[in-house]
Amino acid sequence: MNEQGGLQKEAMTRSERRKRKQRFVFVCLLFVVSACVVGAWGMVKRETNEQKVIEQFIIALRQENVHTLRQFINEPLHHKSLSPLFVYLRQHPEGYDRIRKELERQKDDRVYIKGLTSTPPIFLMKLSQGTYKFEPALYHVYVQTNEKGARIFVNNDYIGETNVPLTKVGTYVPGLYEVKVVTDEHERTETISLFGGERIRIIRLDFN
Repeated sequence: MNEQGGLQKEAMTRSERRKRKQRFVFVCLLFVVSACVVGAWGMVKRETNEQKVIEQFIIALRQENVHTLRQFINEPLHHKSLSPLFVYLRQHPEGYDRIRKELERQKDDRVYIKGLTSTPPIFLMKLSQGTYKFEPALYHVYVQTNEKGARIFVNNDYIGETNVPLTKVGTYVPGLYEVKVVTDEHERTETISLFGGERIRIIRLDFN
């Protein structure tokens, strides 16, 4: 009787161990599935938010809404500083799609190493303290000319004179710019598009 009772007790113990093991496996599986669901939901939510912000940004560009764009761009901007970008996009409406595609690619590849010789995206999307910001590429423009003392104008704004063979004009956000070099007798003008490509631009305006 004692032997039979011992066998039954041992069988019950094995059964309980099996049940405990099954419960443990079930809990582990439930935890893994829950983690995957939460992770997937978070990723979908983040991608949805990113897509929504990108579309809002593109709409603000199309509407030339400087007030809204200030909320997206960290740079101190006003309508005059953004005017070259608006002019470019009016003349090249395909630029909106290019900006959108670049921003969408950044959702998967956020790595970009800054440098004067690098080729940045037109706008770099960054997440700062839970808020998405768009950092415009900044282009460094130089004028090279054989005329010393010529006056330099960018979009009709006086910049300075060519006191050296290579004169730095300034740093500009993406857009369409007219660079003009003027002497008492001559004038040379060139229109440049700063919309992608290398950050350093050298404009050669020589006089015969």
